[in-house]
Amino acid sequence: MNNSIKLIEEIINQAQEIEYGNEQLDIVQKRADMMIRKLFGDNSHYIKLLNSIHYSPMMWSPGTSESVFIRSFNRGKQELLNLLNVIKEDVSLDLKINKETKSSKNTKISNNTNVFIVHGHNEEIKQAVARTIEKLKLNPIILHEQANKGKTIIEKLTDNSEVLYTIVILSGDDIAYLKTDSHENAKFRARQNVIFELGYFIGKLGRERVLALHQIIDDFEIPSDYSGVVFVPYDDNGKWKFDLVRELKAIGVDVDANKII
Repeated sequence: MNNSIKLIEEIINQAQEIEYGNEQLDIVQKRADMMIRKLFGDNSHYIKLLNSIHYSPMMWSPGTSESVFIRSFNRGKQELLNLLNVIKEDVSLDLKINKETKSSKNTKISNNTNVFIVHGHNEEIKQAVARTIEKLKLNPIILHEQANKGKTIIEKLTDNSEVLYTIVILSGDDIAYLKTDSHENAKFRARQNVIFELGYFIGKLGRERVLALHQIIDDFEIPSDYSGVVFVPYDDNGKWKFDLVRELKAIGVDVDANKII
């Protein structure tokens, strides 16, 4: 059982045991106030409803009979119980919605076998990645292989971005250096469109579903400001393939490493 639901039920059970004239009411009210603030924040309308409950007559005089006070107390107690049950239903509904959303997301991921491959000019790495994806029984998506349909590059990118995962190949296609430096400080970099698409897919899919596969080359510059993204070196002995399998398994994709041996 969810801890929040369990706490609410404990307070409900405690409220049901309150009797007129005992000191349990103050304890229950304080626990209910604490619970509401923890779950919904200090400005929740539930706080206002809790504080608006009256357990004594709004108007009374010294001659008012005790039975009037008892009826008022019982009426307030029932309002408290009604409020606590509404809060329980509210939290239960949120949990149900979140569970259904997560289930729907997982189903969508499990039914999607497309893996987008972002690449530069290195044809060898691109083909090696595509063939590895196919061996894992997934479908590699390479943008220039998709039909144009009269669309711009960014439109094609958007149309083909509903994928399970993205592999961004960072190959040393460009050479650059700061304008304040000399050419001796030049470093190899990935193409600008590759860096753009790396950022695009991080924003769209989340960092856990993007792997940056970088070429092992002297003076190669790894993009900055991408902490949390998995950067894997493209090595000749093929360790990168098993790193890829591990990352796919981490997001719940059922792949078999034996397929790439």
